[in-house]
Amino acid sequence: MIEGAASNIGLYSIGDAARLLKTERRTLARWVQGYTENLKSEVKAYAPVIAGGRDSLLTFGDLIELMYVKGFRERRVELETIRQVSAKYSKQWETEYPFATKRFAIGAREILLQESDEWSECLSGQGFVFADRIAEQLVHTGDLASEWHPLGRDRAVVVDPRRSFGKPIDTNSGTSTYVLYKATEGGDSAESVAWWYGTNVESVLDSREFEISLL
Repeated sequence: MIEGAASNIGLYSIGDAARLLKTERRTLARWVQGYTENLKSEVKAYAPVIAGGRDSLLTFGDLIELMYVKGFRERRVELETIRQVSAKYSKQWETEYPFATKRFAIGAREILLQESDEWSECLSGQGFVFADRIAEQLVHTGDLASEWHPLGRDRAVVVDPRRSFGKPIDTNSGTSTYVLYKATEGGDSAESVAWWYGTNVESVLDSREFEISLL
């Protein structure tokens, strides 16, 4: 299957992705590259968790996959369990990005309830709200995620691999959220920054809120 044009663009270093996902770089590298563990009698190798992970360059699809992996791990789902489900649906749906599909965003709970008891425990109570939140932040083109709106689709921050090499930007002007944030940090008012960059005050404030959330 040919992946969607946005999902398979290589855009992010592991450091970039770790910052956007608010995750330790070392942890993210293990999910992407796999790792080895020195045991008493042997060296055990662990495969990457996501199906499409690259050694040093991640695609937008990988970024969305890792977003879900982070959520699963925060709910104590074992890496091997995540790995097995990723591999299963990667093969079944013929895609490198099973978690980044629209069908997963819509039906993740039902899909995972068909798996092991470990998933049932993860899905109980309010533990799975994070997945609903991710789904609400994504826009899909065909079956694959093509945009991520980290503050919500009604806010003016977007991560779109087709714009500005996938860096977070103001949806209105296309200006880097980091640039708008630094401008306000320099002492300029949101009104003056908005005028200078050809956007509006709400966009400047959204960019500032987003960048502060990454600190």
